Amino acid sequence: MTGIDLLAESRRFAERLNSVLNSTITGGVRLSVVETSRGEALIGCGVTRLDVDPGAFPLNRGPQGQRLWMLVSYRLAPDDEAHYLQVNSSVVALTADEDGTEELLHFDYERDKSDDYPEAHLQVVATSPAWDRTTPNRSLGRLHLPVGGRRFRFTLEDVASFLLREKLVTPSKGAASTIGEHRAEFERNQLRDAIRRDPETARAFLEELDTRA
Repeated sequence: MTGIDLLAESRRFAERLNSVLNSTITGGVRLSVVETSRGEALIGCGVTRLDVDPGAFPLNRGPQGQRLWMLVSYRLAPDDEAHYLQVNSSVVALTADEDGTEELLHFDYERDKSDDYPEAHLQVVATSPAWDRTTPNRSLGRLHLPVGGRRFRFTLEDVASFLLREKLVTPSKGAASTIGEHRAEFERNQLRDAIRRDPETARAFLEELDTRA
């Protein structure tokens, strides 16, 4: 595949995200795709050419009737060889209100991050006396907790699985199978990319497996 169609590939990726969301933790949500002035494709709820700020959407209520909101944003572009779609950045945030002023946590990924923080990280907006003593000049919400490297970072499926496992959201029908199916697809794609970037290691390991057979 050469000279990929950025918008077409990004729309396919958005449909995958819509499938994950609407089959697990919410219903009727539609993530849109627009092309930005930076030559990227932006995925988010309610984004348009005139408004590129993604909006939050409600999740299924929890067992006690509690309600959470989620904000999802992905910026996509062709890779360096223009053969495949790559994620330049992503954000998955959970909030206790629709406006996002009561943020609970967010997962971030930023490719080639310019500062010294990990490309994939988690920030939790919380506090405790122990953390206040440990980081007196910096809140817990400003600490970047690493959550895997570029190749095997967090996924939307991981966030959905967390919400369901902790019973913060009531699962949609077929949630478990959807999460497993899409997570396996992500892992296969990432494995292919890892092999593409380091084929010699892959060949050496396959040869090792052949000698064991």
